[in-house]
Amino acid sequence: MTVVRQIAISGTGGKVRAALLEGGRLREWRTAHEGSEAEVGELFVGRVADVKPGIQSAFVDIGAEKNAYLYVDDALPRDGMQAQKQAINERIHVGEAILVQVSKEGSELKAPKLSMRVSLQGRFLVFLPKEEGISLSRKIGDKEKRQSLEQTLAPLLEKGEGIIARTEAAEASQQQLTDELTYLRKNWQEILQQAAGMKGPGRVSRSGEWVEKIVQDFSSRGFDEVIVEHAPTYQQVKAVMTVFASDRLQSVRWYQGKQPLFEQLGVEAGVERALQRQVFLKSGGHLVIDRTEAMTVIDVNTGSFTGGGGQQREQAVTATNLEAAEEIAYQLRLRDIGGIILIDFIDMKEQVNKDRLLAVLKRELARDDVPSTVLGMTALGLVEMTRKRVRPSLVERMTEPCAACGGHGRIQSIEEMYLRLQNEVAALKRGQEAEAMLVQLPTRLYQWMTAGQQEQDGSDWSIGVYKLHEPLLKPDEYRIMYVGSEKEAEHLYQKHKQMS
Repeated sequence: MTVVRQIAISGTGGKVRAALLEGGRLREWRTAHEGSEAEVGELFVGRVADVKPGIQSAFVDIGAEKNAYLYVDDALPRDGMQAQKQAINERIHVGEAILVQVSKEGSELKAPKLSMRVSLQGRFLVFLPKEEGISLSRKIGDKEKRQSLEQTLAPLLEKGEGIIARTEAAEASQQQLTDELTYLRKNWQEILQQAAGMKGPGRVSRSGEWVEKIVQDFSSRGFDEVIVEHAPTYQQVKAVMTVFASDRLQSVRWYQGKQPLFEQLGVEAGVERALQRQVFLKSGGHLVIDRTEAMTVIDVNTGSFTGGGGQQREQAVTATNLEAAEEIAYQLRLRDIGGIILIDFIDMKEQVNKDRLLAVLKRELARDDVPSTVLGMTALGLVEMTRKRVRPSLVERMTEPCAACGGHGRIQSIEEMYLRLQNEVAALKRGQEAEAMLVQLPTRLYQWMTAGQQEQDGSDWSIGVYKLHEPLLKPDEYRIMYVGSEKEAEHLYQKHKQMS
């Protein structure tokens, strides 16, 4: 049976979000960055804060909460000298302004990693504006195709430029390659102009670049449909698709339904479940996913099954473990969990069942574009594995430490709460044609909204908002008390104020 792959993108609420669905099930969830977090591929003007010759590294202020890390191999040599002859303190100096790109995202505990070797990603090509030469994907095995592709690309490059041809480039026309290189070169010139006009450290951004990145990333894996909510975002997606996937433009659809897109597709519910500690299995068992500073630990439990002992128990446990292995691979991808992962499967006696379990886990992990390595099972029956960290996890992106429990727990971030409230109100407004609403807010959200922070994203409620402070609400809870006429909302608001 063919599985339908959908890309869903929404720009409502002043924040672009995207989801990849397979067979109607949420597989990946992305949100455009907020604040100072540095994402892989982003460019920054940085100022060298410190140079450490002893570890051949430098720390660079990029305008974030913590300085980023630059290793000597990722710093360009000066004055055309060979890289291996220059130490880090010969390549860059304290106080120097440099243009850098994030090669590995940071976390709450680690600084992002930088490179001065800038690369701009396309569908067919990777443009290297600061390095000369042509490289071809190793997956292009045909010698004639490799030679023909190199002959096509060489005349397109200007002095000092380099290029990497992706696997898909072997089947692209000369016009497609030319158009994409022209587009990437134009982006580079815009980046240089923006960087030149910046007075201090900070992100170098282009309009619509996140939409461009997400469309390239998701579409490179193949898709059947792209559904876009929000007219300006729809136009951005079409513009990006025209350059990078012009043959699939007919697959792009503008969503104009009354119900919010992500609610209609079940994405909101999927994200909510992905933030929970416990994951239930169809067999009646469940997973418990805990994050520590050093690793992620996953515990597999059978729940209540009616098996007895001996072979009957072994079969029941094996069935639950196999189901858990499939779900774990899915959850790691959805939650963007990276680093060291330790899985405590239910104990099995027979070696053949253990081997089968590891085979299923490896098979499911292979469906993920992010590389993973299963190291095997320890003497205690624990499965050790790693998954490459390519971005902060879903929990890191969408929640923040809870002040009430000393940071040991997490609650939904104010921005996510605000966006959830706004989307809920928008849905109610479309369904009821309301003029105003009355809403009770917890202390943290009330203070944030009354301080005017919600206006910074340029969003428009298109409805009157009467805010009531309710300190007894949980930190990530709110209550919509009334949605309807302006007159009645104001009346209820004044009545409540008098009572309090």
